[in-house]
Parts: sequence; C-alpha cells; structure tokens
Amino acid sequence: MIVKKVLIDYIILLSALALAVGCTSTTDSYKPELHHSPFIIAHRAGGGQWPQNSRTAVMNSIARAGAKDPVGRYQGMEIDIVLTKDGHPVLSHDPWVHTTLCQTASGEPIGDRILIRDVTLAELQIQFTCGGVRDKDFPEVIPKAEKIMTLDEVLNALKSAPEMVLYLDVKIDGDITASAETYARALSSRLAAARLPNRLYIEGPSAASLNAYRSIIGTTFVAVLSYPPFSASENPVLTAIKARWLTKLRLRNPLEKARKAKAGAVAGPMQVITWTAARQARDNGVAVVLFAPNTRKDLDKFCTWPVDVLITDFPELGHCP
Repeated sequence: MIVKKVLIDYIILLSALALAVGCTSTTDSYKPELHHSPFIIAHRAGGGQWPQNSRTAVMNSIARAGAKDPVGRYQGMEIDIVLTKDGHPVLSHDPWVHTTLCQTASGEPIGDRILIRDVTLAELQIQFTCGGVRDKDFPEVIPKAEKIMTLDEVLNALKSAPEMVLYLDVKIDGDITASAETYARALSSRLAAARLPNRLYIEGPSAASLNAYRSIIGTTFVAVLSYPPFSASENPVLTAIKARWLTKLRLRNPLEKARKAKAGAVAGPMQVITWTAARQARDNGVAVVLFAPNTRKDLDKFCTWPVDVLITDFPELGHCP
C-alpha cells in the first residue's frame, strides 16, 4: 500500500510539472475585511456533534451563537446547498439523496443515487429522512431521522442570531445540479426577503459561478472560491493530493485563482493550502478559509496561521486565542 501511495503521488507530481506552463498574473481591487485571529465556523452545522446539515445541527448551532460562555459560543455556521427540481434550496452535501446517511420514509435503505435536482421539495420530504443512520466518519454522533431542511427554514431561524456568520457552500457540479444562474436566482429572492443582518459568505467552484452570484445577488456577501474545486465524479482524495503538490511546488497559486475570479476569499483543505500560500493571499487582501481542523492540536496550529476562517466539524473545541 505504501509503494502504491508513493507511486500515485509521483505520477501526480509529474502531472503537476506538466501543468506548470501558463501561470499568469492578474490584479483585483476588491479588498475584503480580514481578521487578526481566525474565527470558527461549524462545518455542516457541526457534523461531528450532530447529524450533518440536519435540523438538529442547525438549531443547536444557532442556540450556541448567543451562548454567554465565549468558549461554547459559535461564531458561524457552514451549510451545503443543493436545489430541488422545483427550485427550493435544501441542505445536502451531495447532489443526490445521501445513500448511507438517508433512508426512505419507511426506514429502508436507498438503493441507486437519486439526484435532488430530479425531485420536488414535497417528494423529497415525503419520501426520505436523513440523519437516522450512524455516520461511520463520526460514530459518536447520535442518529436522529429528520426531513431534509430547507434554506428558508435556516434563514427564519437565524432571525434570533443576527451576530452569527452564515456560510453557504453552493454545490454546483456540471449537469447533475442546477446552473450557477439558477442557484443565484433562488438564493437572491430568499436572501432579499429575509433581510438578515448576518455576515454572509457564499462559496462557488469557479469564476463563472461567482460572477453569476454577483450579477444576480449583488455584492452584499463575501465571494469565496473553492480551491481546488471538488466534483462528485472525481475521487476527492486524488483531487486534494494533486492540488497539494501543485501548491507546494508553487505551480498553482490560490491568490492567482482568487484574483482571476475576483473572489474576496479562497477556501481549501488544510492539507492543500500552505502557510506560504495563505500568507501571500492575506498580504494581497484575499481572505483565507481552511477546513477541517478537527482536533484541538490542529486548531491550535492553524489559529497561528495567516488565515481568517477555520471550518471544523467540532466547533465546541473552542475559539482561537
């Protein structure tokens, strides 16, 4: 297995060298608000503590936004957004109904993948529940079967927590999800109706997606570029390894990607974004978002890095000093 891993990394390294040609420099005048010390955001609303992207996780995270104890207070919440067939934004990390964390309404396993874009909100909430199956990645989480939550419900619940940062990871993935423009129209109408004062981050996989958000939603949010962009059709581990080598060898630069996308921030795994890349981005006015430091040791490490946001599945581990 070790030989195989080394061989894979070597092949990816050669591919990275082949992709070195064509790096260009651009400028962008957008300067987001940067932070002296990173603040903590609950990944998937706290997926290491409650079923991910669930109503239970969202409501618990919002309740902690107003906690008197600063250690237990959440500064923000990240949720994943997918559009249904009839245009409703719902909370789901995958473009399909999760085949292991969700079940049919009668408690039966889900067989083939069912794309969320192919079912209406009513069908989704009548036919399925999620969170009732133990998560193998977080076995300590107590399962609780619930209907898939909508963004409308999240925005309504946030009225009690105006100080909480809301981070939307919009899942745009080729022809298995809606287009960026369709997402933007669905988000725009809901955000305008909610009129919340909460600071808002919206993440997208490309310059085109961020352009669509800005042109339709406006500029009342921090546009975040995914680095690298992940696709459900690709192995996420290999995608991250490739991006790690490209970044470490300085053949791909998060700052340049963010500039070309006119992004206010760039977001990537802690295994991919290097300290040097983060420092360069920050020095040029681009905020840096890292995920997912899930131990106190990792949080302590990255709290000292030149980054702005740490997204963790265990936000109750505490804040940066």
